[in-house]
Amino acid sequence: MHKIQILLSGVLLSSALLLPAGASAQAAEAEAGVHKIGLVNLNIVFKEYEGTKSQEAKLEKISTEKHAEREKIVSEIRNMRDELALLNDANRDKQRQAIEQKLKDLAQFDQQARDLLREQREEAIQALLKEIEGIVNDVAKQKGLDLVLTDRAALYFTPGIDITQEILSILNQKYSKKS
Repeated sequence: MHKIQILLSGVLLSSALLLPAGASAQAAEAEAGVHKIGLVNLNIVFKEYEGTKSQEAKLEKISTEKHAEREKIVSEIRNMRDELALLNDANRDKQRQAIEQKLKDLAQFDQQARDLLREQREEAIQALLKEIEGIVNDVAKQKGLDLVLTDRAALYFTPGIDITQEILSILNQKYSKKS
């Protein structure tokens, strides 16, 4: 049994000598079953990334604009209802129909505004995730990591494998250069 271990060690050593220095270390680690793992807390990255804050501000601006448009329609409906009492019977029926149409328009506006905001939010999240994923891939390759997990996928980990702050730092540096 001892001869097999010596022979196996000799094979690993000779194969390590044939590969470039970085590759031989990785190959030897892979042969030995050693894998380098990193961990990223996506909640922290999303919360503290300046790009996320910027997207949130854009979405808030759209939401505020839509709210102002909605308030204008609601105000028109209130005015139409106030005028209703002053009209004669024939005009009152026309006014009620106009109010009903305005209410339908308001419901349609609300639905369109919700859909627009949802679509904008989903697009922003997808773009942010793609950007974060690119940085994670770059850092993983640079550090020679075999696997990067999110904090939600890990029940236990040592702090030494957490690359969250490094990812966040790179993202924010790139964002500040864009701005």
